[in-house]
Amino acid sequence: MNLSHLETIRNLLAEGTTKPADCEPLLPRISGIRTVVFDVYGTLLTSGCCKKHPHAESKVDKLLPPILKGYELALPETPHSLADSLDALIEREHQAAKDRGIPYPEIDICSIWSELLHHPVGDTIEDIALQYECMTNPVWPMPGASELIADLKKKQLSLGIVSNAQFYTPLLFPALMKATLPDMGFTESLCVFSYQYGLAKPGDDLYRILKEKLAPHGISPAHVLYIGNDAHKDIHPAAKAGFRTVLFAGDAESLKRHPEKSGLLPPDAVITHLQQICQLLS
Repeated sequence: MNLSHLETIRNLLAEGTTKPADCEPLLPRISGIRTVVFDVYGTLLTSGCCKKHPHAESKVDKLLPPILKGYELALPETPHSLADSLDALIEREHQAAKDRGIPYPEIDICSIWSELLHHPVGDTIEDIALQYECMTNPVWPMPGASELIADLKKKQLSLGIVSNAQFYTPLLFPALMKATLPDMGFTESLCVFSYQYGLAKPGDDLYRILKEKLAPHGISPAHVLYIGNDAHKDIHPAAKAGFRTVLFAGDAESLKRHPEKSGLLPPDAVITHLQQICQLLS
């Protein structure tokens, strides 16, 4: 673990505010659960909506030059803004993967930054990518997240993650919640991050991979509870895979119901605070 990355996260992120969505929770009794699996952004962590974050309203192109200067790197010569150039490289990689038959691809953000800045992948590129992420997508632990995870660990439930992510995503937990995912009770083999596979949600692949990882433990999808904030990316594909599902509506800005998409499978439950999970399982 790169300790300087943890310090960067702590220095750049600050607690924000969250407000539950205006909806009634649906809290049926859900029995037989052996494993609880989470989405990260918008579920365990607030995502891009920390109102009090000092950089939230700043333009990234004004914030990045001094970062690059600190590493003695010059701004790349481009007719577009740095943010637009970054987006263009990401879109190029997405399209190339789609052309290879991957409908929902994930990129390696360090490779993108390496190409943009003409600098080999390493600590410098990781530092820049991490600082950019903290400035453009500020996150903070969702209210009740630490307490819920501790409660589930006490119940001796195995814990996992299926999330769109990059290399810095697992680092957010020791940086902001003072413990690594394994120390919190997560089973490493059950933590499925998109950057590890080049595959992203809402595709079915990450959920299929989780099913394959659960099989040696003798855990069937019907004994898995998956919690996410997005009806399209989280709930529908998880339900298709046979998991029991919970739509997290504890943060109005993160909640994605997608009423425009017909045919989405409904969640088994809807919660407006993470600790309501314990009510579902009690």
